[in-house]
Amino acid sequence: MRLIKVKGIVIKEIPYKDNDKIITLLTDELGKISCMAKGAKRTNSPILANCQYLVYSEFVLYKGKSFYYINSATIINMFYKLRTDFDKLQAVFDLTKLLQITTDENQDTSKILKLFLNTIYVIENMEKNRGLVDSAFRIRLFSLLGFSPRVEKCNNCGELFSKEKENLSKNGIVYDYVNNMFCCGNCSKQIDKRRCIKINESTLIAIKYILLTELKKIYSFNLKDIDNFVLFGQVYTDAMTNGI
Repeated sequence: MRLIKVKGIVIKEIPYKDNDKIITLLTDELGKISCMAKGAKRTNSPILANCQYLVYSEFVLYKGKSFYYINSATIINMFYKLRTDFDKLQAVFDLTKLLQITTDENQDTSKILKLFLNTIYVIENMEKNRGLVDSAFRIRLFSLLGFSPRVEKCNNCGELFSKEKENLSKNGIVYDYVNNMFCCGNCSKQIDKRRCIKINESTLIAIKYILLTELKKIYSFNLKDIDNFVLFGQVYTDAMTNGI
């Protein structure tokens, strides 16, 4: 029996039989995996705390036919303060649902795990606008998954987006969520307005920043016009997940 050591956070837990659980872990090396936690519901279980939702631990696992099995585990962070605030917990719950449908086993999720842990820390400890954090997480997540939006130029005609360009300052930019592309004001005239949203200059700058900055700094900004940014985050998520 080969033992495997990984770091991971519980993003889902399901009761199984009388004393067991099936937990879903987002790990640093194995991607998203399902683990059988034998006896995890017993009050005297050594892995009782490790198998609770949003507990981050170092696990020693072994592979079975259908599941990984937990041999032992050591807690790294339980995010105590998050658990006492229902609104913050709900905000993180929405993100874990997104992780469940966008990540897979045997996928390199080390950066995604870092992004998620950093996001939990920000939600737990900082008074950042919840919509800003949620949308920034979604944009960077899809970038790490290989679906980074092209925001430097019009995806139709190739016109560069710049503060100095007339198409940005006057005609604006739109995001066509059916074809998943950004278009300049001139090209947007050819698009059905029912399938696109306008993108403000501040939103475009924020998207560029999120895509390019290091992970630990992606929440180091504020926006006055947050509504447009949040709208893009929601629409972009729908486009990437087909509305799941």
